[in-house]
Amino acid sequence: MRIKYISTTDQRNLKVNHIVEKYFNSFTLETIPELLVVAGGDGALLHAIQEHNKLQVPFFGIAGGTLNFLMNPTDDIKKLFGRLKKENVALTEIKTTSIKVSVLKENGKKSLVGYAINDVVMGSTIMGYHHFVLNSDDGSFSDFEISGSGICVSTDLGSTGYNFNLGGSILPLGSPLWSVNGIVCNRFLEDILTIQKLEIVSKSIREPEIIYIDGIKKDIDVKQNDKIILEKGQTIRIAFLDKSDFINRRLEIASRYRKH
Repeated sequence: MRIKYISTTDQRNLKVNHIVEKYFNSFTLETIPELLVVAGGDGALLHAIQEHNKLQVPFFGIAGGTLNFLMNPTDDIKKLFGRLKKENVALTEIKTTSIKVSVLKENGKKSLVGYAINDVVMGSTIMGYHHFVLNSDDGSFSDFEISGSGICVSTDLGSTGYNFNLGGSILPLGSPLWSVNGIVCNRFLEDILTIQKLEIVSKSIREPEIIYIDGIKKDIDVKQNDKIILEKGQTIRIAFLDKSDFINRRLEIASRYRKH
């Protein structure tokens, strides 16, 4: 298998860099990979997907972070790399669809902000106050006005994160759905929307909206009458040694508030 290893700068995982440099240097030189390998935590994996998903191959994470929700634990990295190279290990995948995020300025200029694997959050601070107007292709939202700290739109994969803490539904993996939730708003907003074009117009006067993609603040201010446009993005493929372990951890989150 043609493998590309993405070097880490995380001090906790430099040993993985050293193993690759010593025993699998071809992994650092591969230009047409069939698998991308990342060491670290979920944030490192999401960052790698943001940067390299144009290759449209599976991503394989080696656990070395804090939560490691999307990562694979291993006791022998050298042995694992050898097995991966010889295709002597059965990998299973999950697939999700990212959210393509663009901004259409009032002057007609449209720019791509990025692709969200987990979620897009529009707002500023928890004490910020914004006014939005939502419109969707299927009419689920038609000039729907809402004010508050912000709005969160989550993918199926990301629905166990910030979306869940907001009270949003956990979406089935692989489902063509988004979860849309208000953040401290004047109207109840807790919807499940089929993936489609969703326009969120900023009507705020006092302060610009800030866009966060997968928890990372993007360097673009959304001002009054600008449109945040969400559309179907790229397919994301994440590989596991044992997908059932990931599914079980996801079920534990979904069952957090259920009575025994």
